[in-house]
Amino acid sequence: MKTILVPTDFSANAENAATYAAKLALLAKAKLILLNVYSVPLPVADVPVSMIPIDELEAQCMADLKNLQNKIALKHPGLKSEIITKAGFVVEEILLMAEEYKADLIVMGILGNGKSTSVFGSNTTALMKKAKCPVLAIPAGLTFKKPEKIALACDYSAIVPEHVTDTVKYFVHLLGSKLHVFNVLKRAELVTYEKASAEVNLENSLCDIEHSLHYPSGENLLEETNHFIETNNIGMLVMIPHSRNLISAMFHTSSTKKMAFHTKIPLLSIHE
Repeated sequence: MKTILVPTDFSANAENAATYAAKLALLAKAKLILLNVYSVPLPVADVPVSMIPIDELEAQCMADLKNLQNKIALKHPGLKSEIITKAGFVVEEILLMAEEYKADLIVMGILGNGKSTSVFGSNTTALMKKAKCPVLAIPAGLTFKKPEKIALACDYSAIVPEHVTDTVKYFVHLLGSKLHVFNVLKRAELVTYEKASAEVNLENSLCDIEHSLHYPSGENLLEETNHFIETNNIGMLVMIPHSRNLISAMFHTSSTKKMAFHTKIPLLSIHE
């Protein structure tokens, strides 16, 4: 991992995610890129408002980014970082910058307590579904700590791509964690040839790292996932946002937000 992109809206939650990303960057010997995307205010006809010139708005955003960069640098000596500000739509600009700078990871904050009080949280879940590189969502107030256990949610609906397992193994090695693969089974669910084949393929892919397989059962995927996390003391959850499978239930608009806004641990999304 060489480049970590950290979008920020200068909120306390975003700054906390940036601090988390900085510690991760030092561990991975990666460069940190702090990005702020600002919206250009549009004048409304017949409404007398005082518009801030775009150059002034950009200058203020750069000044705020510089302050954040300096604050992080003081706490993390030796960290390589860069700051960028762009005008536009948040998700679209983040995706463009991720591609332009060949980001290996996007780190963003996400609010807890079951709801988002800012649009930044919904932008994080949107990026989980759209970004080509992994996205790591950091719950509000969470401080960096190497997780002893990482859980990979997998429903074996399809063969897990090699780049996904490679990313999972990278984080397991980087953080010195043990991997727990779990598949929530509905009580009446039958094991198909395709699922059995996908499970064998995943086992072969993970043969070089310490891992274990788990099959909790229940009708509510979200509840069983949270229960598995709590009972097994999981420190990070990895998910694959398939287009059509059980895990995708968490990545529909309401379900994704419900999962992400309730999580108390980092949530890593690795797209296929």
